[in-house]
Amino acid sequence: MSYQKPSTPEEKEAAREASQAITQELMARVDTRVEHLAAQLAAGASAELLTFMRFSARFHTYSLNNQLLIWMQAPGAQHVAGFHAWKALGRRVKKGAKAVRVLAPLVVPDHEAPRQANGRPAQKVVGFKYASVFADHDTEGEPLPSAAFMVVQGGDDRTRELLRALSGACPVPVEWEDGQGRNAHGWTDGGKIVLNREKCASEPAHAVRVFFHEWAHVALHFQGEGKRAEDLPDRKTRELEADACAYVLASLHGIEAAPQVADYITAWGGNAEGLRASLGRIQRAASEILGALEGDAASVPQAAD
Repeated sequence: MSYQKPSTPEEKEAAREASQAITQELMARVDTRVEHLAAQLAAGASAELLTFMRFSARFHTYSLNNQLLIWMQAPGAQHVAGFHAWKALGRRVKKGAKAVRVLAPLVVPDHEAPRQANGRPAQKVVGFKYASVFADHDTEGEPLPSAAFMVVQGGDDRTRELLRALSGACPVPVEWEDGQGRNAHGWTDGGKIVLNREKCASEPAHAVRVFFHEWAHVALHFQGEGKRAEDLPDRKTRELEADACAYVLASLHGIEAAPQVADYITAWGGNAEGLRASLGRIQRAASEILGALEGDAASVPQAAD
């Protein structure tokens, strides 16, 4: 049966209500999954959250809600895109493929805000609707663009090369200093990142994780435009967020976190609201950092959000 666009007022209203119901169901699924992850952490289990964070690295340009929705519906996906976007890339959606539903913002002109630089009215988000995308494994055709990130597959020299490349993309200077009795493997004041030579130099993979941890602090926890000191989380939460962000970023480059990271992240606690807030900040920081690392590299298919 072919799809017929609603034409009468009654049909349009029924279609609108059906769309809203699907959107609300998607939002409820996200809430339920965050509560589930928080309950697991409260019970001392972090494996599922770590699995999600590794998955989220593939979709760093997507919102936290859409990362969760894609993970729940297509955990094996590397990319997702709409039907026509895949076609433009020389790929076609396989017959019978099941769509992955994500959330797309409802945007309307904001006539009360200053106009954009191009003279057009500013825009504001007034809600969300659902959109359908498809996972790469449900398409066929032209090969997908190769990964833009350097993946380390063993060897200290390759890892040191990776760290040099990462440091060059960082928005603040990266320096090596003697520890001078400090226990910290690295530190930052927001204006530079310092790596403890004594603690890190002999373990390049660990140095990469420390570097990402400190870069996450720069992105998340130092005052800048729109940031206020009173809005920052407490020190324990800041350290957990930086470590989780480092875990996401390092895993994308083929470097797994040390075993103790799982126990460290378990200390997050069991509050779903706090977990959602932290995951949202981690997503934004990871997206900012990965965007800096991507530079002008070829982009991969994007979802609607």
